[in-house]
Amino acid sequence: MAEFLLVMHALSAAAWIGGALLTGFAGPRMARAGAEPFLGWARVAAEAGAKYFNPVGALTALSGIGLVLVSGQYDWGDTFVSIGLAVVVATAVIGAVVQRPGGKKVVAALEAANYTEAANEGKKVAIGGAISMALLIVAVIVMVLRTGST
Repeated sequence: MAEFLLVMHALSAAAWIGGALLTGFAGPRMARAGAEPFLGWARVAAEAGAKYFNPVGALTALSGIGLVLVSGQYDWGDTFVSIGLAVVVATAVIGAVVQRPGGKKVVAALEAANYTEAANEGKKVAIGGAISMALLIVAVIVMVLRTGST
């Protein structure tokens, strides 16, 4: 069971980071492509939070929690476990406070042809995404190194 959970943990984390990298890569390029392509992209990106990032983030968290519970190799006192849980919470907060409402504002601004507002909101969403990405990278590093394991 522990091996299965470890594979799920690694795959879901890879999906989470890969999706975030793609979003960060494609978003600015779609914005430069013009209002109509960017509106389509903004709608997809706004929907991805609930339908993609929430599930892969939850699967990453749940498989990690499962590993602590069943493996006997990990402990709640391990620094990397605490950091992993903190990253899940922090990225969830960023998603709920910045990404989700900001994505909706970008879509609404583009639909209203308010490109200045769309750009301003898009920058906030991008900053939230960059912070989340940095946190995810830190989490992967401490997980691989098993920082502070007992």
